[in-house]
Formats: sequence, structure tokens, C-alpha cells
Amino acid sequence: MGNAELDISIIGEISKKIIAAIDSSRDQILEIIDNIRTEQENLKAQLEAIKGEVEKVINEVDGLEKQDKAIRKRLAEVSADFHKYTEQHIKAAYEKAADIRVRWYTKKNEEKALREKRTQLEMALKKTMKNIQNAEKVVSQISIALGYLEGDMLSALGNTNQNSEMFLGIKILEAQEDERRRIARDIHDGPAQHMANAVMRVDICDMIIQRNLKEGLKELANLKESVKTALKEVRNIIFDLRPMSLDDLGLNETIKEMIQSMTKESELDVKLQLKPIREKIEPIIQVAVYRITQEVFNNIKKHSKAKLAEVRLDFGTQHLMLIISDNGIGFNVEETLKEVKAKASSYGLMGIFDRVNQLQGKIQIKSLQGTGTTYTVKLPINREVMRDEKRSH
Repeated sequence: MGNAELDISIIGEISKKIIAAIDSSRDQILEIIDNIRTEQENLKAQLEAIKGEVEKVINEVDGLEKQDKAIRKRLAEVSADFHKYTEQHIKAAYEKAADIRVRWYTKKNEEKALREKRTQLEMALKKTMKNIQNAEKVVSQISIALGYLEGDMLSALGNTNQNSEMFLGIKILEAQEDERRRIARDIHDGPAQHMANAVMRVDICDMIIQRNLKEGLKELANLKESVKTALKEVRNIIFDLRPMSLDDLGLNETIKEMIQSMTKESELDVKLQLKPIREKIEPIIQVAVYRITQEVFNNIKKHSKAKLAEVRLDFGTQHLMLIISDNGIGFNVEETLKEVKAKASSYGLMGIFDRVNQLQGKIQIKSLQGTGTTYTVKLPINREVMRDEKRSH
């Protein structure tokens, strides 16, 4: 056995130990996630119970307030005509008034304490959701790394797979898109539904707290607007993470919706020439086209000051071409790319280049200050073409 073969064998053994350690860490994180989910369910149950108690106490406070007003009216009558009532009646009226007042204040304090507890539970529940999201993200990253270590790395050491880098790129992209799709579905089915329900329940609260508490109603109105804003933001996040119309309506319609949404409050006029997409163009390529278009229009909207833009999408038997141009102020492409790479800024622009390179595509940006910008992207339409492109390099 030569030294090179021995070195590869040793590296292989070390890799196996690393893989085992990482895999064990992943299992531990999954166990932590399960524990957090259990805690989350307990918090949800406690929160529902507290909400029920709050509603019950509010009704009791309202009832005691009405009794207090009634007994105070009774005391006013007694005070106005002492001669009509015996000392025993007067004493009883005052004692009852005092008792109701004490009970009323006690219930109000109880209501305040329950509201504070409800707020604490809501914050704790929100924190558990964030922890679960972060932990799942870590697990996803670990899984991608493990897949690489278990497959492509070891095969590369043995020089048995010349295309491992390409397949790793595809694997990472697919894992990222699967994660985006999962998060989008979870948010859509969870927080978005709860927020919509909260908006409806706020209207009910209007009636509950109408006890001449103007400031309370004002605060409630602000809360309602805040929840509406949050709901809008969640829906925007869903569309950004994984536009559901990409699966339902197809790439072209999704691009149209995205551009309309991004430019509806601007003076930018966009002309579209999109060739109908065929099934032979793989989903991962369609996602790439959407993401690239999204990032380009982010740049156009933020920096170009353009009034007109054009998007052209065409394809043949092996490649597709995406050309996006604008009549904006333009920029020095070479200097900008150097600055981006040196300072690790403009992740959107670098993301476009990384995505195109991972899919064995080509990208060219032509721009001069004052003459507008044109992005030309060439991508293979499927894995077979990607493989051929990889071999030819």
C-alpha cells in the first residue's frame, strides 16, 4: 500500500469519526426540538386557559361595576332622605356598597394580573417558536453537510466521482428551496391564521371594554392596526420565501405577480416577453430564474432610478436565456463586483452569481453610468445539460 493510499485511508477514518460526531449532535438537537415542542404545547394550553379566565373575570368586573353604580345611586337616595330610612337600612346600604367596591377592586387587580400573565405566556410562546425555527435551520444545515461528507467528500477522496461538486451545488439549492417551502407552509397555516383570528376578536374586545375607557379603546385601535400590519408582513414573507403561485400558476405568472407587487408604488414601467414554460425545464431551474429576477428588480428599484425595464425569457432544447434591462443611471460593473467581493456586501448580487455558477450557467452584466444596465443569464434546462456543461469545462 502506497503512502497516498494510506493517507486516504487515514483521512477516511477521520472523516467517519467526524460524521459520527456531527450525526450525534444532530440527534441531540432534534431531541431538544422535541422538548421545545412539548413546552410549546404546554404554553399553548396555559394560554388558552388564561384567555378563558380573562374573559370570565372581565365579565365579573363588568357586573360588579354595574352593581357599584347601582349601590352608589342607592346611597345617594339614602343620603338625600335620611328621615325615610332607619339606621339599620343606612348601615346595610353602606356595608353593601363597601363590600361591592372591595370585590370590584379585587377583581380588577385579578384582571390586571391575568392580563400580565397572558402577555408573558404569549412572549414565551413566541420565543419557543423562534427557537424551534432556529434549531430546525441548524439541523437542515447539518443534514446538508452530512450528506456531503457521507457521499461526495469520500468519493472525491477516492477520485470516483468527477461531478461531485456539481451535484453538491444542486443538492444545496434543492435543500434550500425545500426549507423555504416548508417554512412558507408553516407560517401560512399557523401565525397567519392566528393573526387573522386576532383581528376578528379585537372587534369583540371593543364591546367588552366599552366602560368609558377612551384611552383603552384608543390603544385597542392601535393594536388592531398593528396586527393588520403584522398579517400583511407575514403574507409578504410567505411570498418571498416560496411564492405558492410558482407551483399553482407557473413561473411566468409568478414573475408577473412579483414584478407588479414590487413596482406598484413606483413609476417603473415593465415590459414582459416571457415564452411559455415547458415541463422539460426542471423546477430547480425555474426557481433560479424567479430568484434571479427578484434580486435584479431589487437592485433596479433601490439603485437604478429607472423609468423603464424589460424582461425577456426564451429557451431552446438545451438552454434558456433570461435578459433583464433598464434605462437607469447604470454603474461600473467591474468596480462594483470588486467592491462586493472585497467587502462581502450586496449579498443579492453575489447570490445571483453563486446561483448561476452552481447550475453551470453563465451571466453577463453590461452597464455604463448614464446608459442603463442589461443582465444576461444563460442556464441549462435540466441536469443532463448541466452534466454536459460540467464535462466540457
